[in-house]
Amino acid sequence: MSLPFKLVSADSHIAEPPDLFTKRMDRKYRDRAPRIVSKEKGDYFSIDGAINEGSMVGLLATKRKYSDPDARFGLEGVWADVPEGAYDPDARVKELDREGIEAELIYTSFGLGLFAIKDLDFRHACFQAFNDWLAEHCAAAPKRLFGVAMITADDIDRGVTELERCARMGMRGAMVSIGEGTGEGYGAAKFGKFWSAAEDLGIPISLHVSATETGWSNTGSMFADFSCVFAPTMYTVTDMIFSGLLDRHRKLKILSVENDASWPLAILERMDDRWTHDRHWAAALGPQASLPSGRLPSQVFHDQVACTFMRDRTAIVNREIIGRDNLMWGADFPHFDGGWPNCAERLERQFGGVSLEDQMRIGRNNVIRFYDLPLELATEPGAMAGASA
Repeated sequence: MSLPFKLVSADSHIAEPPDLFTKRMDRKYRDRAPRIVSKEKGDYFSIDGAINEGSMVGLLATKRKYSDPDARFGLEGVWADVPEGAYDPDARVKELDREGIEAELIYTSFGLGLFAIKDLDFRHACFQAFNDWLAEHCAAAPKRLFGVAMITADDIDRGVTELERCARMGMRGAMVSIGEGTGEGYGAAKFGKFWSAAEDLGIPISLHVSATETGWSNTGSMFADFSCVFAPTMYTVTDMIFSGLLDRHRKLKILSVENDASWPLAILERMDDRWTHDRHWAAALGPQASLPSGRLPSQVFHDQVACTFMRDRTAIVNREIIGRDNLMWGADFPHFDGGWPNCAERLERQFGGVSLEDQMRIGRNNVIRFYDLPLELATEPGAMAGASA
């Protein structure tokens, strides 16, 4: 590894073992529990008995990436193709050591699709089973693996209870649906209790690509939809800012995950301009925006929102606009399109012309600060050990 510091990944994943849900869910849900199903073409992840082409194991991960990282990957695959580090914590630590990564935040893989489940009781039971397993997985290497829980915010009291439970189990973050199926924005008063709990617990809230009740496909073109897949998160974050949610909860942290990190370039200046010129007349056409702190929308973003990326040279070059403290790299292991293997070398190529101070921020220090991880900050040679970079 040529980078002079160890990385911390703000976005990595596990692959749910085939029996995770069937073993852990309440017996009344066992027949409906998510599971791996083998078919003629390969293995699929089935949710509530349904399968589709997009749920094939090959789209999740494949060992073939080790020998040919940029190979053309397809949907077809079987569970045996999944790297052991995707589900075994001991193998995972060895994977981190090979890659020059000290620690990582870990998200679900197949579970991203669970947010679309309409039966809220069943969805909540799935989330609880996953959260239990992930907490145990991360406890095997408590200073290397940090879990991100799945939480349903539709039932506020139940969501708060699960958030508190996951915090007690050592989870460092929580993810909610990018969009609410009811069409309500997260600035609605009913969600206030949930945001207060996240604030009090010091749990950042993630909006992870494709984890949504409302879907992300708009055009019918997979290439167009994938290229613009950040748009739902961009709308949600912008609404969080203008609704005053982040002003009412000044300690709340929001993370855009795997949407890459260039999208704020399109809105930061525009939000400030619209707020300056339109806020007096726009109230007559819709809900009143509220920024009682006196901060500009871009300041709210810089104070409380961050973005992860795998490959985004555009964001790195424009880090002064997006925010040097608002960018975090993620390996996305074990997904087929992730920035692995050879993470450090790949990231170093994106860092051309970037100061070592900013490399350390983006590749390590920002995520440590954002999640208050029990890790040392990277410092430039000659600086005091433990000093802020």
